[in-house]
Amino acid sequence: MKKSWIATALLPLVCTLLGSCGSGASRSNAEPEVTENGTRMTVENSAVMFDNDTELETGIHGFAVENIYIVDGDDKKISSHEVALNTRFSVIYEGIKNYSLKNGKAFPALSIRVMDNDQHTVISEADLLASYSEGLSEADASVLRATVTVGDPMKPGKYMCTIQVTDKNNTDSAILSTWSFDVK
Repeated sequence: MKKSWIATALLPLVCTLLGSCGSGASRSNAEPEVTENGTRMTVENSAVMFDNDTELETGIHGFAVENIYIVDGDDKKISSHEVALNTRFSVIYEGIKNYSLKNGKAFPALSIRVMDNDQHTVISEADLLASYSEGLSEADASVLRATVTVGDPMKPGKYMCTIQVTDKNNTDSAILSTWSFDVK
């Protein structure tokens, strides 16, 4: 398994940084779930996930999420950290649960930020779901897609993508994914 030792070493640190992993006793009893493609560690109301293929890192608090992965513009899973210029990629969140519902509706927010290697922001979208002012059904809110177009002003080089999902009805619930990728 590629890089699983990195994920296993980083997960307790990331969980500690989440700040809400519970007492020291519960932290030390948490065992990472290691699969061929990734590592997941869940402690109380928080989880961290690491994808061994893409090195996508995700911290989750308050939500439950079944699966997170990256696809290209043809919806084929990406298994590296390289993306071609003038293409698209999407981070897919499947099975999101535990929204605080209002009148039976979920109110997720989805933001994307991409920075270049010099820490300059090249893409910044504060809330891609703002137009859904009436909310989404639980089923519709359970699968979210954050799509990034890899084009101007991007050029070949290294970039960091940060995606955040929050619950507008519960500010304690959030998903934060980061992915370092190379534009070729």
